[in-house]
Amino acid sequence: MSQTPTGSRTGRGVAAFVAAGCLVAAVVVGGHPVVGPMVAVVALVVVAHGARRQGGTVTGAGSVAALALCLVAAVWTLRGAGAALEGVGVPGAAGIALWPVPLVLAVGLYVVLSRWRALHLVTDWFRAGTVNRTGAWLTVAIVPVSALALVIWSWAAAEDGAGQNAYRQLAENQGVPVLVLGALAFSAVNAAAEESAYNGVAQRALGLDLRGPVAVVLSAAMFGASHWYGFPNGWWGVCLAGVYGLVLSVLRQVSRGLLLPWVAHVLADLTIVAVLMTLW
Repeated sequence: MSQTPTGSRTGRGVAAFVAAGCLVAAVVVGGHPVVGPMVAVVALVVVAHGARRQGGTVTGAGSVAALALCLVAAVWTLRGAGAALEGVGVPGAAGIALWPVPLVLAVGLYVVLSRWRALHLVTDWFRAGTVNRTGAWLTVAIVPVSALALVIWSWAAAEDGAGQNAYRQLAENQGVPVLVLGALAFSAVNAAAEESAYNGVAQRALGLDLRGPVAVVLSAAMFGASHWYGFPNGWWGVCLAGVYGLVLSVLRQVSRGLLLPWVAHVLADLTIVAVLMTLW
């Protein structure tokens, strides 16, 4: 299958930005009873538009929109399954819809969907890359900088302590070893899902429709915007996450793969847990 898209660069660029907006909206409001289905419809239109291209060419915008569509479908499927299980007496079943499970399912759905050749979706987005000196030093440098940024943000944002209280209660009820193991598992899975989505599918796909630097910056902006309700959150959180996402995008380019960005992302997520635990 050819990896060179057809059509005017302007048209592809507009479609790419629309698809990027769909993915961000799917993360932030994909579960909304009105907005969620609207995002799915727009994403479906972009996918269908890309699938109509002739010559077996891969469409970048269609690939990003397909991931957004998969995410909305994952959110609603998991919510429905959780509600159904709660209805038959399974306590805590609604928790299966908590982040990052929807994104994990969405990436899995995308992999399955991308096997349908008629859709012309990106399939060569997963690469481990290499561990070179520049990438290794950049990975090491990210950890203390991200830790300092998160501590400053937590102090400046005057967090209400909800996150800290949740971790403290979990430690009291389940024990510190369970909390540590849970933090490790969450960090590894969350980093894998987000790197696969943003620096994997999205960055590879956007690079087909946009110039390389634009694709890198846009994937970082998507990562930042998707943290509106995350940690850090709000406008400052979006900016911090966007800058961090840009560094991860550059690291992906330097290492030519997802391994080092994943390692750096895991360490950053563990830093978030450490910040929450130490601010009790």
